[in-house]
Amino acid sequence: MTAHRPLLRPATILTALLLAVTLASPARAADTIDYGAINAAIVKDHLLPRYHAFSEKTAALVDAAGNLCPAPEPAALAAAREAFHGALDAWQEVEHLRQGPAATADTHIRVKFWPDRKSLVDKHLARLMANKNGNTLKPDSFAHVSIAVQGFPALERLLFATDAAAALKAGGGPVTPCAVAKAIAVNLHAIAADLEARWMKDPAAGRPAKRVTTDLFNDLATGLGAVAELKLGAPLGTDGKTRSRRAENWLSKRSLRNVVHNLVALEDLYDGLATAQGAHIGKGEDDLIRHQFAYLITYARDLGPSIAAVLETEKGPLRLKVMKSDIQDLHELVVVNVSDALDLILGFNSLDGD
Repeated sequence: MTAHRPLLRPATILTALLLAVTLASPARAADTIDYGAINAAIVKDHLLPRYHAFSEKTAALVDAAGNLCPAPEPAALAAAREAFHGALDAWQEVEHLRQGPAATADTHIRVKFWPDRKSLVDKHLARLMANKNGNTLKPDSFAHVSIAVQGFPALERLLFATDAAAALKAGGGPVTPCAVAKAIAVNLHAIAADLEARWMKDPAAGRPAKRVTTDLFNDLATGLGAVAELKLGAPLGTDGKTRSRRAENWLSKRSLRNVVHNLVALEDLYDGLATAQGAHIGKGEDDLIRHQFAYLITYARDLGPSIAAVLETEKGPLRLKVMKSDIQDLHELVVVNVSDALDLILGFNSLDGD
């Protein structure tokens, strides 16, 4: 693993000066900004392509999961794992979008029940396996089972468990592990297709244009905060003791792969807001923000896909702490500059209470 030092540490005097200048600058006049045009461009160029990819990748996951039963062969399991990674990659690039259709049906907690501090995924997965009613796995019924087993965390337990091929063959009733895996895949695709269809039908969902832009801004800020506080903060802990199993998707060894996809998508959303007609972010501030995004994406990729593997190295915890700090400061830069450029106020953090 290559040692890295940030090209620009956000705690430097340069960043402090940029923040001070930005805070002192007058707010943009809202009547010079076409919020409807901003929203239309972001929905067209950022949101819909990513939801479409999520729908396509979950469709592929359905096919791969269907090939596991009744007796998964090594090639079928490998294909299902690959499809899992593809679908989860796509989810990580829409995960930051928590407003609109995603907020109306508990989408996020159904797709990815995490953090799971009480091991509810394991408990409810075991309870589901003990169910003797095969109708439970039918799409209409499965959409109403425990949210802890409807999405990627439960599917990860099935596909990436030790000796998963043998475990998937277990059980003689209608609710077998491989049947549950298929049911989860079908459920994920139904959620993905529904989200795409809803955004295509009515992106604003009756909300005022400025409210939609504000929600997109809030999604950007919340997304950056989630990467720092949850995805890096959870395994790093607060007492000096790291806990690798608190990392997202630790079992499939892709915690940092998630972070890379998150940052790529968040950078694109920032670009959509920063380049909107009527938005004026200073060149110095914009250059710094874009530099930090690019640096952090490269930094995370270079560390490898697994947070657990990084934590096992001598300087791994320090490297993750540095990245967490850099993302926190990038969050502050983005919030201050975008809010000023578009006359927006950061609203409720949808992660509060998680």
